[in-house]
Amino acid sequence: MLPVLSDTLYVESDYCPGASESPLSASERRRLLLQYGTQSSAYFSFQPGVQYFGSAQRGFVSYCPLGWLQGGADVVFNNPVCADENLAPLLDHFLATRSRPVIFVGIEDKVAQFLAHLGYRTNEMGTEFSFPLEGFSVRGKHKKQLRHAANLGERFGLRVEERRASQMDIDEVEAISRRWLKQKAVRRGELRLLTRPPQHRDEWLSRRFYCFQGERLLGYIYFDPYFSQGGVAGYCANILRSAPGTGPAGLLDYTLLQAIEQFRREGVARLSLGIAPLHGLQAAPGENPMLRRIGEWLYRHGSGLYAFAPLAYHKTRYRGEESKWYLAYKNLSAPRLLWSLMAGAGVLGP
Repeated sequence: MLPVLSDTLYVESDYCPGASESPLSASERRRLLLQYGTQSSAYFSFQPGVQYFGSAQRGFVSYCPLGWLQGGADVVFNNPVCADENLAPLLDHFLATRSRPVIFVGIEDKVAQFLAHLGYRTNEMGTEFSFPLEGFSVRGKHKKQLRHAANLGERFGLRVEERRASQMDIDEVEAISRRWLKQKAVRRGELRLLTRPPQHRDEWLSRRFYCFQGERLLGYIYFDPYFSQGGVAGYCANILRSAPGTGPAGLLDYTLLQAIEQFRREGVARLSLGIAPLHGLQAAPGENPMLRRIGEWLYRHGSGLYAFAPLAYHKTRYRGEESKWYLAYKNLSAPRLLWSLMAGAGVLGP
């Protein structure tokens, strides 16, 4: 775990203030995140449109309010940021103040188990892939593609540099992002909640690695930190972008491998590749079987909405550890639940 020495590289986004037990400043949220933001998606709390419930003493819940014809819902998209002993009272208080359904998505097992005791149905919703950096290598027959990517720098004259966003030409960076989005299955804009939309500006403790060929920018990866007891425990590879049709295949893997080497030199413990939604769904106690079957069908046939299977394949090539994430809900029909999740994630558009 690395100590946090400075928070000077942070620009607060235009977050909605939300309804809270007591006002939570940005600095208080950062302090709580440093102590209790152990989930690899904890930093995703810092994105536009998010509201917060909690206090500096107890911790906070991040959620996105959604409105629609039947009254809407509040979507909680990661673990509450709090000490374990505060999980139950924080969630009890949060749920007691809600006047409409609450959907939890992207939560870990401990939160899902607590919600199950409150009568929530819990289903697996995907698999996170992560691995310790100590001992990571590209050796082995299953990592042939990664070994190929590791040699791209020498073969194609690539170099990877870590820079601040303010050191880059923002027009060039955003142009790559726009071109990348146009060739994806989801073409309505940036996804959110289970990922964090890119902020092309300096942010507190977020890291950015850019891949160049000569002076030409080919792609980049943004890493968001997660924490334990006041220090950085690891990074999540959140935003990966490359300009379609330029540079060799595998340049983002090359960029990621170069970043891994830098993190390892610094003593960073872990790297998360994030979640592969709907990957490896299995029956779970208290689940809705129909919802799981819908998820399995979407994983196989829903590429028009999202590249579920290709994304999972990319993550499995690193042979990391797999952890299940869950969704939890009650008093909602399957269609309303699915609509809320897709709308909240941005699959249905802005």
